[in-house]
Amino acid sequence: MDVNSKKILWVFVMMMAGLWILGDPALAADKTEALKPYIATVDQAKEGMTFWEMIKAGGSVMVILFVLSFVTVALIVYNFLTLNENKLSPVDFVERIIQKLEEKDVVEVKEMCASYDNIVSRIIIAGLEKRKRGVILAREAMENCAKKEIGGLWQNVAYLADIATVAPLLGLLGTVLGMIQAFNAIAFQMSVVKPILLAAGVSKAMITTAGGLIVAIPTLMVYSYFRGRLQQIANTIENYNTDIIKLVTEIK
Repeated sequence: MDVNSKKILWVFVMMMAGLWILGDPALAADKTEALKPYIATVDQAKEGMTFWEMIKAGGSVMVILFVLSFVTVALIVYNFLTLNENKLSPVDFVERIIQKLEEKDVVEVKEMCASYDNIVSRIIIAGLEKRKRGVILAREAMENCAKKEIGGLWQNVAYLADIATVAPLLGLLGTVLGMIQAFNAIAFQMSVVKPILLAAGVSKAMITTAGGLIVAIPTLMVYSYFRGRLQQIANTIENYNTDIIKLVTEIK
């Protein structure tokens, strides 16, 4: 999946999430039905709410945060598997490639690049394909290939930063909806306001706030880790790229 497809998918998910929130039953005409209690007995209240009861009490916002948590875990696993310096720029491979480039053995270099799929091999192939058209075009092709490859890695890590930013905002939105629900309990109850009706709205407000922070804080910590890891990989590839560009452009 290319970067544009990922952006389109991300926008689609956000649009669907927005429609879901707007369709929250707490904002429907039947306020009394939307405000029915989630904790039925005193004994259950003492024990606290279960995880699924918290999801239910939080409404649509908590469901979206729950889905975001799964997306976050998937991105973390993917980045752990992808951001591996031994796979992206293996030292043994790079040393052998540089040796063959110094010997100007183009045939062997192409065979090695075809056999080992990594960022360095793709950069070299991009340069070899353009070397007959001139040194400048070969250099630009290799530099553009390196930027594209590293940019793709940064994009995958940036999704974690996006989730860490969106999750607290969703929690804040749930807080606002919960307070609206609580005040509607006052507005639509002409007789004595029952505390349980107010409690449902306030509970929703607090649960969604906590849910947003629970998703955002670990995600931000993992993002910081991957950012440092990727920066180290990018620096290594750029150092290799400088030597490789020089060697490829010297081949006649």
